[in-house]
Amino acid sequence: MNPPLATLVGVRPHRVDGAALRRRVGGRTVVVTGASRGVGRAVAARCTAAGAHVVLLARDGGALASVADRLPAAGGRASTIAVDLRDTDAARDAAERVLADHGPPALLVSNAGHSIRRDLAAYTDRFHDVTRLAGVNLLGPIALALPLLAAMRARGGGHLVSVGTVGVGLPGPGWSVYTATKAGLDAWLRSVSPELRGDGVAVTSVHLPLTRTAMSAPTYGRSRLPALTADGAATWVCRAVVTRARVVSPWWARAGAVATAALPGTIDRLAARAWRR
Repeated sequence: MNPPLATLVGVRPHRVDGAALRRRVGGRTVVVTGASRGVGRAVAARCTAAGAHVVLLARDGGALASVADRLPAAGGRASTIAVDLRDTDAARDAAERVLADHGPPALLVSNAGHSIRRDLAAYTDRFHDVTRLAGVNLLGPIALALPLLAAMRARGGGHLVSVGTVGVGLPGPGWSVYTATKAGLDAWLRSVSPELRGDGVAVTSVHLPLTRTAMSAPTYGRSRLPALTADGAATWVCRAVVTRARVVSPWWARAGAVATAALPGTIDRLAARAWRR
């Protein structure tokens, strides 16, 4: 896709200053959740290549070990912690283990997520879908982040990057549970960011457009819609690590969020018509 068209549809590839990324993370501890595949694995590879010690978190310990063995070595290294974020006690224990073994991280990339495309009628009798996504997308990430953020604040510096979706500010029929849980985390970050800023801890929310990963494949595997690759999305994340921007999002998602807030009734009617079609 040519650059002007990529910019128009919100999948413009970013460039990352490798030297700047190394200055941010080289020789420091970086924690990446959802690191066994997709965007998380690509971010972990970038940070390891930049000389960081990357702590990989995901449910599948075997997959994590395989990723750690294959990460590029350029002065960096990797270790793994298998944890299911749906278990909030286990998530907090994982954070405490990071602190005990490595001290406060310079960077936490909260990337793990779970997505289900299901309309309201389809999960009326499946409340476990709600609790499952809330655990992975909202409660677990907060349980993991709390001890790490406390340690960052005490040290006087750090950075939390949350990998979310453009859907947090837009109506998403069929994606209600996914967007609600991701939007909940985004709202939490919006509220704690001013508190953290005073202690030198930055917060970035990355709102990714459609990205080709195993998570999106069941719904969009055959779609011809413009999309980022996992590596392209990792570039967005790593650029955010360098710039420490508060929000990274395509222009149309920001415009859509403003329109949704300003004209909720109109946007709701338009979304309803699109959903019926």
